[in-house]
Amino acid sequence: MTAHAEDRDPLLSTSSEQLIRLRMALEASGEIIFMTDAEGVITYVNPEFVRVYGYKPEELVGRTTPRILQSGTTPAEEYAAFWQQLKSRNVVRREFVNRTKSGLTVLIESSANPIVVDGELVGFLGVQRDITSRRATEAALRESEARYRTLAEAAHDSIFIISPDARIEYANAVCCARFRVDPQDVIGRRVHDVFPAQVAEQLWREVSSVLASGERSYFEDRFESPAGDLWLGAWLAPMSRGSDGTNAVMGVARDVTERKRLEREFAQAQKMEAVGQLAGGVAHDFNNLLTAILGYSEMLAESIAHDPQLAADVYEIRKAGERASRLTRQLLTFSRKETFSPVVLNLNDVVAELQKMLQRIIGEDVLLDIAADAQFPTIKADPSALEQIIVNLVVNARDAMPRGGTVRITTTNARLDADFVREHAGAVAGNYVALSVQDTGCGMTPEVLTHLFEPFFTTKPPGKGTGLGLSTVYGIVKQSGGYITIDSTPGVGSVFTTYFPMNGDSPARVLPESTARRTSGNETILLVEDEAGLRGLMRRSLEHYGYTVLATETVAEALAAAEHHDGRIDLLLSDVVMPVLSGPELAERVVAARPDIKVLYVSGYTNHAALQRTIGTRTQFLAKPFASRALATKVRECLDA
Repeated sequence: MTAHAEDRDPLLSTSSEQLIRLRMALEASGEIIFMTDAEGVITYVNPEFVRVYGYKPEELVGRTTPRILQSGTTPAEEYAAFWQQLKSRNVVRREFVNRTKSGLTVLIESSANPIVVDGELVGFLGVQRDITSRRATEAALRESEARYRTLAEAAHDSIFIISPDARIEYANAVCCARFRVDPQDVIGRRVHDVFPAQVAEQLWREVSSVLASGERSYFEDRFESPAGDLWLGAWLAPMSRGSDGTNAVMGVARDVTERKRLEREFAQAQKMEAVGQLAGGVAHDFNNLLTAILGYSEMLAESIAHDPQLAADVYEIRKAGERASRLTRQLLTFSRKETFSPVVLNLNDVVAELQKMLQRIIGEDVLLDIAADAQFPTIKADPSALEQIIVNLVVNARDAMPRGGTVRITTTNARLDADFVREHAGAVAGNYVALSVQDTGCGMTPEVLTHLFEPFFTTKPPGKGTGLGLSTVYGIVKQSGGYITIDSTPGVGSVFTTYFPMNGDSPARVLPESTARRTSGNETILLVEDEAGLRGLMRRSLEHYGYTVLATETVAEALAAAEHHDGRIDLLLSDVVMPVLSGPELAERVVAARPDIKVLYVSGYTNHAALQRTIGTRTQFLAKPFASRALATKVRECLDA
């Protein structure tokens, strides 16, 4: 019986021309193609087979494929299962590691197809593809992805990817931890559903700009995080996948809080330097004027003691001069241009001495609570400067509690470690003695805290503060080698803590008051002052207390007096800043001519390098402005030293 045309295999009816074309296609194919008979014996291999495996066709035809190509990495039972499936006329696809003629191994993606003619299995068609390079590339990509993912996860910066519909495609561990979100609950969610509102709004605003422009950008902003306020600086870069333009934005955000704090510290230091230069420039002349005001008002008060009304007016003049003097001194202290005389002391003793005065300062509606550490080492500081710190902090605390409250003064030992130093710019690790002044007042906002130590900055109403109290505290603490911190919460109160380096020496002995209060004498004093009014005041003041005064205006006159005066000269009283020669330079020449003479310098600007080198047992210093009695007292102290 003849088979119907539609039941015949197409290949059997293929013309010679079609067979030629089919063979040409097989020969030109980039796939590895071979055919076997029903027993797996090779009957045909195409050129790609020859190229990949290195065998010539005559070396292959008539042999079975597995025996030639097997590399030993595939177990025999797998080949048996593979062959069984083929014999069952199934198309079988799998991967093999085959061996070439040269001994190299290649990874092959294989498809074996049974050839059935008229219902009879006559052979198999194998189509293979060398995927060695592709798999190596895929492995390299996986390794690269793993490496970069590890890098991203190990980074200290927040790394994230955001899609154009505001969804998070990736966020590393630091990013999630910084805002305390679960990494498993982030991917695929919208930015506004994951991050705090302020963070999400600012971030999406910046990301939208990058999506629109296709340009990189950088921004910095302060955010509220669960761990507290922090400054983040973020680099944003467009990501393109395909030809559709920007379809995501990658961000790298770094915590720049410490840098911002250092910038604020630097800005504060610049302001302090500017104020210091201003204070140093005007202090000398201004304090000369104040010395004249205080000195002449004191002398005038003595001469009109019989007239209460005039005496009261002079008293007001003197009080105004003293207030101006304190302002000048605060400016110099703030800018660290004031000379201190540090001694070893016990901070508890200083607080105890001030307790009664502090109670009077704060008033009856404020409770003063003092908690002193019994085991308390000494510190080295200027006693008057330390008192100024305590008084200023207590006054500041009182002003923060207009309706009353509690001021608590605490002294304790403290250790500033490396972690503290990292978080507080300017601090130095070591052992300290801490003095804390805490109030239950109105507290301060973060904005106020950033300006707190700036000169002339105050939140008090006009006429209630100069803005120099805390600036002065800052200057004294820094000049004493210490550190100060503030912890304040609006509506709760503030805590100011000053740290002074610990000192193990014994406290200094204070001179008896009887010695400190002596004023009169009969010694001879060589006075050098180029300001005529001030020179006349100092001469009259000292003569009033019994001293003989050789008053000179210039360095030349002073040197001539030192050389030609017949009698003894006991003390050189000289301004520090003068034309031609400074006070210390003049003193060197006078001491050379009169080795027994003692020296007392006066100046409104105290931080002179030359002055610091010369002050000692035979050389002392008195800061302007001063009244007549203060001058006489210091002269007596210098002569008796």
